[in-house]
Amino acid sequence: MARLFVGIGLPDTYRQLLKPLTASLSRLTDSSINWSRPGTWHLTLKFLGETEEARIPALKDALASLDSPCFTLRAGGAGAFPNAQRPKVLWLGLAQGADQATGLASAIEDALAAVGVPREQKQFRPHLTLGRVRKPGPGDWQPLLDAAAQTQWPPFTVNRFTLYQSTLAPTGATHTALAEFALAG
Repeated sequence: MARLFVGIGLPDTYRQLLKPLTASLSRLTDSSINWSRPGTWHLTLKFLGETEEARIPALKDALASLDSPCFTLRAGGAGAFPNAQRPKVLWLGLAQGADQATGLASAIEDALAAVGVPREQKQFRPHLTLGRVRKPGPGDWQPLLDAAAQTQWPPFTVNRFTLYQSTLAPTGATHTALAEFALAG
């Protein structure tokens, strides 16, 4: 079995900004947070979970059949799931490209459903995970979210998406690209 997801890799400029951002955010809280690591930071379009390896060729074929356009993406804003009062996940939103990322996720959902992958029941909400709150400390989370939202993120062109295998380890997950799929234009 392989733990799979489909996502958009982020450019080096984003990865370089992540470490200083999370370091500064860490100083604003006493909570235990597992921060995203620059090398694995991405935007998830579809989480497939544990998948039989024999199904991977059909998944690749389904994803290769998509004809979606390139688009510009730029991070902006910040929030928390399920909410800022009881955060479990801290995230950046998309100031540009949210509609296009949602459209791409929908096309991926349709293509994979055609080869037997169950549809996601939750509505897709494009975001970049900054960290997962493991043990929340007391206090107001809004200053931390406001600080996260102040980083200026450059726009970049999304011209491909990737089928990844995620391997869990005590030191964190590692992501291996199994196949990349070009977007049109």
